[in-house]
Amino acid sequence: MKIGDAIRFTGSWRPGGFKPEVGIVMKTWTNGRTKKMTSADVFWQNGSHGNVLVQHLEVISESR
Repeated sequence: MKIGDAIRFTGSWRPGGFKPEVGIVMKTWTNGRTKKMTSADVFWQNGSHGNVLVQHLEVISESR
């Protein structure tokens, strides 16, 4: 997963409200010790922005 990738959310949202499923990765975060990717800032299809754990994301289209 890298900046610009289109992703799909595979986890579950809290009850109520709009639940975005598709978004674009804006920034990725890694663990300082293990260097494993932990979370990503995502711009969602409904115009909102948020930070999500990468274990709940699936890449559907890679950026070039």
